Amino acid sequence: MKRLVLILAFAAIAITNACQADAQYNDIYRKGARLYSSDGTRLSPEQISAIFQSTDGLSYRDWVKNSRGFRAGKGLLIASGSLTGAGLVTLGVGAVGLAVEGIAFGIGAGMVAPIAAATGETPEITYDSKFRGVAIAGLVMSATGMAGLITGATVYCVYRKRLNGMVDTYNETAAASLSFGMQRNGVGLSLNF
Repeated sequence: MKRLVLILAFAAIAITNACQADAQYNDIYRKGARLYSSDGTRLSPEQISAIFQSTDGLSYRDWVKNSRGFRAGKGLLIASGSLTGAGLVTLGVGAVGLAVEGIAFGIGAGMVAPIAAATGETPEITYDSKFRGVAIAGLVMSATGMAGLITGATVYCVYRKRLNGMVDTYNETAAASLSFGMQRNGVGLSLNF
């Protein structure tokens, strides 16, 4: 009888501890590349490693690799967006400069041509744009930024999906379970959490 009471007390303590552990880590969620427990506390790398060691198919190394990919994609999006914006502004400045130069050249040629015709001389009017290089640079910057945006969006989405998959896999398998019967090392009581 004493043994039965002792076993039941031990089982009650184990179940209580399992429920507390389950409540602490069962519903983890992700913000960016960081993991948080259900009560909103940020999990340390040691806690994340322990969480993923207890789940088949997941490892802390995979989490770190996917987190780096996620951050790289996010950084590429930010950098490429900035480059695209700067390229569009530069392209706009170059286009306005080309337009102003074209108008000035047209007005100048229109004023010089009658004078040259009246004097009988052939004017040497050449159009050498100072803003052509600016417009080309803006076009190259915009095109490079757009390519970076496409690449960054792809990398970001792939690694975000992988991180979400890891969190979902853990949350699905993290529920505490108590089973009695044939276990790995024989017949007994098994507590999984």
